[in-house]
Amino acid sequence: MNRKVSVLKRKVKYVRLEVNLEDLKIIAPENFKVNESEILQRHQKWIQNKIEKLNEAKRISKNLKIYNHENLNELVNFYVEKIGEILKRKPNKVLFRKMKARWGSCHYKKGVIILNKLLRYLPEELIKYVVLHEMCHLLIKHHKKEFWLLIKKFDSNFKEKEKLLAGYRLRLN
Repeated sequence: MNRKVSVLKRKVKYVRLEVNLEDLKIIAPENFKVNESEILQRHQKWIQNKIEKLNEAKRISKNLKIYNHENLNELVNFYVEKIGEILKRKPNKVLFRKMKARWGSCHYKKGVIILNKLLRYLPEELIKYVVLHEMCHLLIKHHKKEFWLLIKKFDSNFKEKEKLLAGYRLRLN
């Protein structure tokens, strides 16, 4: 692996890895003795998989068209209504904010969906997909098999859309 590896100590409970295009971070609890080579060895397959996905997203990002939907609120509200009728569930509130790492999030118990303001630069089909994804979280909290089966019922091409979203994330950040 030809990435710079750094170890960061933080107020966290568990060790985690963060991989990006330039480096790899091992984030560990403040009082944890880090065995860097053991952690890297144990998670080698996961790290390699993550690097391959990042490289694919980088390739994809080079050819993506940037849009500018000035009517993002109306577009999202339209999809919330449309998808809500199908799912028989609508969010209590939809909020927008600028997010660095996500296209959206769902506060399952509160029924609140937060969407990234940068969605305005994506094609409509991806905006619709992100709304669908977050609205499905109103029914299923985690990204387990059951969640992806629900997504697949409405969008059999969801894996390709996830790749495009990764490409747009690189392109816009």
